[in-house]
Amino acid sequence: MNFLQKVYFNDKPLILTTESSTGDAATQGYLTFNGATAENIQKAMDALDQPTITGAIITDTSEDALHKQLNTMFRSIDAAGGLVYDASGAVLMIFRRGKWDIPKGKLDARETIPECALREVQEETGLRNLLLGEKICDSYHIYLQKKEYFLKRTAWYKMSGSAAENLVPQTEEDILEARWVSEKDLAPIAAGAYTAIREVLKLAGLNW
Repeated sequence: MNFLQKVYFNDKPLILTTESSTGDAATQGYLTFNGATAENIQKAMDALDQPTITGAIITDTSEDALHKQLNTMFRSIDAAGGLVYDASGAVLMIFRRGKWDIPKGKLDARETIPECALREVQEETGLRNLLLGEKICDSYHIYLQKKEYFLKRTAWYKMSGSAAENLVPQTEEDILEARWVSEKDLAPIAAGAYTAIREVLKLAGLNW
């Protein structure tokens, strides 16, 4: 079975795949590197630092080879978050550091991924009465912190909540606003979100 996984860096996709061609018109013009070597991954990241490059692809013969090199180069971090729906079908979005986002955060010790998702949504939005639903997907991104690169995997879940509860944005996490957004009003909000967040919204079945 062919393997394909997107890892975001600088809000651009680095596609890891065992396919010789992704077959996606959206990837036309992406830089392609053959072999999941440290050199190729670094070259791809350097390319994604350039404003004219929109994406990169690294191909290898096996999923294991692709994952092994990533795990060698980057420290892995697990996180989880939730896309919360109210009774009307509106979804809860937060505004943080100049972008619209979905509440999420890092896994604590002795905590399961679903427990992390619920806790982070509660902490970042003030909602308390949440019902965990189905998993949407995992997203991946590479980021630099204190001169070290990390590979973060975020597990996303659907959740149910109540718009009757008061929203309390977690300002210590730089969250300036939490807002219920109907599907018909989602397009301009999604346009101001990270690419990975827009993908989560689409995988959840939202049209905007």
